[in-house]
Amino acid sequence: MNPEPYLYIMFLQFLPKNICGYLPPISVKIILRCNGKEWAVTLTSGVWRRLVNGWKQFVVDNNLKKGSVLLFELVQVTSGVVIFSIEVLG
Repeated sequence: MNPEPYLYIMFLQFLPKNICGYLPPISVKIILRCNGKEWAVTLTSGVWRRLVNGWKQFVVDNNLKKGSVLLFELVQVTSGVVIFSIEVLG
């Protein structure tokens, strides 16, 4: 197994502050949809919103590498779940 995805996990798991204003301020379940599959991930609360509990599996399953670009489309936001459709570019 190539360990490279784990080396760059820190650079990929934090959400930009400008999108956080659209998300619930509490820790919430995130559904990531990509290539016809879904991953359950947790979005933490606090100043630095980050994806945990499932993010590493998403990275590995989608063979993400340094330089991979992800296009996040916000599909749905409720108090209990946030759904993103993700397209992997490059």
